[in-house]
Amino acid sequence: MAEPSRQVPPARLMEPIRRRGIYLLPNLFTTLSLFAGFYAIVQGMNHDFERAAIAIFAAMILDGLDGRVARLTNTQSAFGAEYDSLSDMVSFGAAPALVMYEWALRDMGRIGWIAAFVYCACAALRLARFNTQLSVADKRWFTGLPSPAAAALVAGMIWVMNEYQVKGGDVKWLAAGVTLYAGITMVSSVKFYSGKDINLRRAVPFGMTLAMVVALLLISIDPSHVLWGLMVAYGLSGYGYWAWQRMRAEAAEKRVLDVREAIVEGQTAALARILRSMSPDAPAGTDGRPMLMLAVEESNLAAVDLLLARGAKANLADAKGTTPLILAAEMGFLEAVESLLANDADPNARDASGLTALDVAEEHGSHDIVAALLRAGGRSGRELGGGAG
Repeated sequence: MAEPSRQVPPARLMEPIRRRGIYLLPNLFTTLSLFAGFYAIVQGMNHDFERAAIAIFAAMILDGLDGRVARLTNTQSAFGAEYDSLSDMVSFGAAPALVMYEWALRDMGRIGWIAAFVYCACAALRLARFNTQLSVADKRWFTGLPSPAAAALVAGMIWVMNEYQVKGGDVKWLAAGVTLYAGITMVSSVKFYSGKDINLRRAVPFGMTLAMVVALLLISIDPSHVLWGLMVAYGLSGYGYWAWQRMRAEAAEKRVLDVREAIVEGQTAALARILRSMSPDAPAGTDGRPMLMLAVEESNLAAVDLLLARGAKANLADAKGTTPLILAAEMGFLEAVESLLANDADPNARDASGLTALDVAEEHGSHDIVAALLRAGGRSGRELGGGAG
């Protein structure tokens, strides 16, 4: 028995047929970037290294345009993203490695082709990591040297040296070092500024506009030296930023140690000097406890009063929810309790277990502190509606 034919709903007959395709404009720029990379390889094989280097820089410019064109015209697609990555692998992975190998590394034998391969492999790893971290990475920073910048670092050296008639074999060790540096830096965890937080569709500071004009003027005067100089500066900037961050962290750690020493040793004058350039709410150790907590813990009333006078928050709690007032009540530190209450400390703040300063003072039999808390409106955790303990 024949099956009854299915009736297609009239509404579906009226739907337009959707055709799968690709966006022409952004992918045209990607194709041009791919062509520039392939052209660089061909010129490198023909030993026309100046044209090869210029082609790699042209690929870098075209690669920067395709993504911006896609965003401006709202034509982003998964196909475009994959196509761009494959194009980048040719233009900024294979092309610089092969051109550098032909220019300087061939005479080094095994070391030469290993250096070129390391660069090429690192470019592939860099692109793969970039694609997998798109959704979680901070847009303001690249993790590792971007592959276009690495390619320009390698190509720029060839371009500049070629203008001085320097043969690759004369600087082969320098060439190998630059190639390895560019490759390894691509897969490093060093942060490089991306510039993606600069919105050119909005007003920008006059200084930035002036800097762009000066940069374009210098590039037009001497493109090879200026472009390579910019790439060298950018290639080193990540390590400079890392060193600056490291020095800042060490300076902050030293200040924390100085704070702890001043509080523990009762050096109020030293603490006052430190607070001129440091927030009174800054942590006083790796545990994140604020300075006021440490001053209470060390029974240093002068430090407590100084910190409060400098604007320390009397209700700033530690990770367990313990406030300076609760800690002072636990220690039986009446003077600190009175000083904190006079600086608007909340007598009804509770820690992670639901205890208030009054609960703690009653538990330790500190009658003077209980009386001070009651005068300030302190109540127990049970009175506040939560079971203590």
